[in-house]
Amino acid sequence: MAQFDRAIPPGGEGKVALKVVLKGYQGPVKKSAVVFSNDPQASRMTLGVQGNVKALIEIKPSTNVAFRGLPDKISESVIDLVSTSDPFTISKSETNLEDKISYEVVTLESGRRYQLRIKNLLKQGNYNGFIKFYTDLQQKPDFLIRVTGTVEGEISVRPLTLIVGRLAAQQPVRQGKATVTTNRNNPFKITKLSYDDALLDVASKPLSNNSGFGLEISPRMENVAPGAKMQTTIGVETDAQPGEKIDIQVHVINTDPSAAASPRAGGAASDDGEEEDKDRSEARKEKKAEGEAEKR
Repeated sequence: MAQFDRAIPPGGEGKVALKVVLKGYQGPVKKSAVVFSNDPQASRMTLGVQGNVKALIEIKPSTNVAFRGLPDKISESVIDLVSTSDPFTISKSETNLEDKISYEVVTLESGRRYQLRIKNLLKQGNYNGFIKFYTDLQQKPDFLIRVTGTVEGEISVRPLTLIVGRLAAQQPVRQGKATVTTNRNNPFKITKLSYDDALLDVASKPLSNNSGFGLEISPRMENVAPGAKMQTTIGVETDAQPGEKIDIQVHVINTDPSAAASPRAGGAASDDGEEEDKDRSEARKEKKAEGEAEKR
């Protein structure tokens, strides 16, 4: 925030007052403000403000906690809460991550030093939230600890979102690729791939380094109406995580207004065309069944 004299007479003086809001800061702080004027010799100048903020409650090592990795490899995070002036007590706390983390406050020295211990509870997935503490200090009635988590499962699928199809008129159809890999270097097999075979063809091939499988995803543009934007999923199941499915979100786009759609997209067709479409569908189902039998 700044207050300043807008007009300064020749040979006179003007004042610029800067107010720095330091809530949430501790340690060295450096801020700056730029002053613009019609002075031909110095139309722009920078004012600097710096100092060291001594917090009423010192939070070490940081007010931010990040969990990342396999759930059984993620260690507990420990934060020290230390009074730098008046004694304080924590009256209550709240969080928006109830089912994803657990935490407790341990008293090391009453009124002076506490220890916050935070544990990850999630088995797989991401989160971003906070823990808010309330104190009896008038000048520091509350403080916030931010917590993020990126928890990996036995199997990783990347990316989890794909865009395929004809993204611009007169351009080739974009195919999609994804990888299914292990986070523990243990061999595994894909037991099931579930998807809408009217919209997609999906082929699975082992990766060259034997770390997993690559998925090649081809949109079936003959079944996507011109101008359509459709969303579907590919479900991936493995023997490393029995009963668990990881979904890949797939957006299928057809921006070519001149493309002709098949009967699946709402157009008319002859009986011969319908028979050919049934034959292709049966062939795909047989190929898919053979692939799943080989994996088993």
